[in-house]
Amino acid sequence: MSKKENRIDTKQAAFDFDRPLQEYENLRVKLTAAPEKTHQCESFAEGCIEIAATVKSALRASGMSREEMVDAINAYFGVDRKGKRLSIHMFNNHLSKPAGYPLPAVYIFAIQHITGSLETIEALAKSEQARVISGGRGA
Repeated sequence: MSKKENRIDTKQAAFDFDRPLQEYENLRVKLTAAPEKTHQCESFAEGCIEIAATVKSALRASGMSREEMVDAINAYFGVDRKGKRLSIHMFNNHLSKPAGYPLPAVYIFAIQHITGSLETIEALAKSEQARVISGGRGA
């Protein structure tokens, strides 16, 4: 054996081994808990309003204006000024009169990506007693 003394560097930060284990346990308990109450839409209009509300909430949380969101959605799909694109007037109708102008589901792809929010998909999953598990973005 070596007679050299092992010195511990006192400047080295301590690692909290218990915190990651506790976070894992909390997540495991949450995921295995009883499912939340199912939310079933009573009507087509109610479903449209629910989707529009989640989009508005995600938009508000992102800090973007509706005009910025429309431009970002068009950019997401690679639509230039000449092709078929979403207009601010149509987007306003989708959010303000959702029963009359339901939001096409394809826009949810872009809205999720742009805002970083999974709120709309969470509402859809919740209606089937499911959960959305995220890797850090969104909820």
